[in-house]
Amino acid sequence: MRSLLALLAVTLFVLPASVEAQKVTPGSWTGTISPPNGGTVEATFDVRLSGDTTKITMNVGGGAMETTDVKVEASRLLFTFAPGGDAVKCSLSLQTDKSYSGDCIDARGGKGTIVMKPPKA
Repeated sequence: MRSLLALLAVTLFVLPASVEAQKVTPGSWTGTISPPNGGTVEATFDVRLSGDTTKITMNVGGGAMETTDVKVEASRLLFTFAPGGDAVKCSLSLQTDKSYSGDCIDARGGKGTIVMKPPKA
């Protein structure tokens, strides 16, 4: 019984910290998108929270694109977007400066990168 109570106590202290770690700061993030065919373009990422759901709009070159399947993990941000209808799946790692960066893979195996820097406090 004591071990069950100890486990419950540890869970109560650890669970809020892990849930908190799975949130992304809402606001206008800045960064870059480097498509598979080369070059790098400046972008902004509008991050919104609606209950437990994270929504991201990518803004680049005067256009906007919604992401789908957004998942926030303790050290990764996962999402999909579809330029021209072809799905691109992104897996960005949390960096020590609270930014995210990583690879995005298209349906043909082409690899690009995205860097997202959090809003200034």
